[in-house]
Amino acid sequence: MIPLTRLALLPLLLAASAAHAEEVRCLTGGDGDNVHLEWKLPEGGADEPRVSYVRYAGKTRWLRLTEQSQDSTEMAEGRPWQFDTVWEEHVRGRINGHYAVSTQGARIYGFAYTHARSGRRTVFHEDLAASTDAGCRWR
Repeated sequence: MIPLTRLALLPLLLAASAAHAEEVRCLTGGDGDNVHLEWKLPEGGADEPRVSYVRYAGKTRWLRLTEQSQDSTEMAEGRPWQFDTVWEEHVRGRINGHYAVSTQGARIYGFAYTHARSGRRTVFHEDLAASTDAGCRWR
């Protein structure tokens, strides 16, 4: 048997990390489309609360989201279901706001943030031009 060196293990480690890479979507919105955020697609399953994260452009910290509710609708037979999900945003242990997200298959059809105290609402749209293999890059 041939012993594996550290260098020989590198491709295996890279492949393993790529297989577990988190999927991120890029979104733009607000007045004049000047607010940008990255949304990590949800994790978790039936036995545990689903968790997701958002990070605003220029920030390093990801904000934790927990699923508050989800409704599903079969739009047409044989087509992906539409999922309407409300996520709670947590900052320093408090609920800071809510994200209402509508998805169907791999597409985002609605994404809006409502600040908990002020009630101010910011609507976002998926920004495919900002999506890169390394994450979101806004021009």
